[in-house]
Amino acid sequence: MSDDARGERLTCGRRAEDVLAQVAAGRGGERDAHQRRCPHCHAALAEYERLWAPLTELATDKPSAPDSVVETALRRIRGAVEHMDYGVLESARGRTRISARVVVVIARESAQAVPGVRVALSKRITGRTGDGPDVRADGNADNPAGDAEVVAGVAGRSTAIEITLAADYGVDLHRLGEHVREAVTADVRALTDLEPVQVTVIIDDIFE
Repeated sequence: MSDDARGERLTCGRRAEDVLAQVAAGRGGERDAHQRRCPHCHAALAEYERLWAPLTELATDKPSAPDSVVETALRRIRGAVEHMDYGVLESARGRTRISARVVVVIARESAQAVPGVRVALSKRITGRTGDGPDVRADGNADNPAGDAEVVAGVAGRSTAIEITLAADYGVDLHRLGEHVREAVTADVRALTDLEPVQVTVIIDDIFE
């Protein structure tokens, strides 16, 4: 990777180079405590694994992958690293960049429309603190926990979403979570052409 790419960090603060090295070593599924709860790492790991897959497949048949295949994979990964916080869709006619904020809005509106969901707001990233994002709940800066939040990680064609919401009393919460997950996945996929590799639903409160 280029020197610039080596210095790039995910929104959560993790170095993109370290995440790529994890995937290249075949340890993409070995998530540490931070990665297990971080949508930015989930998106990056899924995208890097997708782009690295041709090399993994060749390695099962040959001692080494051809230089052209390696360079193609690295070029695509550099593209994902260079557009941190943006999904990137390529076509013969050009490139479309979709910000994480767009995914957040779509996920929030989609979740809000599911019967049984009382409220689903969004979480805005304002900067990094150590190994994680410094966040404020939109419209409620004095309440760090917030009533309901959405945060999205994006990398290339992949996105991972975490939604915290309040539900109506009496609703089957497990089933509600599945309905929210299905709705958000379908809407994000249909409206952005990004692939939701993970949608985590956190039900944090119940309103009567």
